[in-house]
Amino acid sequence: MRRLLAAVSILSLAALAACGSEEDARNTFRTSSIQGCVSASSGASVPPQMAGFDWERLCTCATDRIMEGKSASELAQLTPGGPGQTEAVQQCIAEMQQDGAAPGLPKSG
Repeated sequence: MRRLLAAVSILSLAALAACGSEEDARNTFRTSSIQGCVSASSGASVPPQMAGFDWERLCTCATDRIMEGKSASELAQLTPGGPGQTEAVQQCIAEMQQDGAAPGLPKSG
């Protein structure tokens, strides 16, 4: 009986999650993606000259680029390091370098 109640509870939670709007799902993906990126990046060992690097800006830029043109279901299928993700990060770094917002990285252009 407990297993059945647990299964029903889990299915109910899944159904409620599925009832959310496309916009809600995209917003949830964006928020968790940026938070995960910032958390992972901030904890990484970086050269001293990169102290003060704006990880939130980079992660926000990359997440927005990765999300461009994708539905919530397509976003749910993404895996870290998948196609286009490295390119998105590189483009965002290049933009940050151009406007001098990337301490420790040479200004490009």
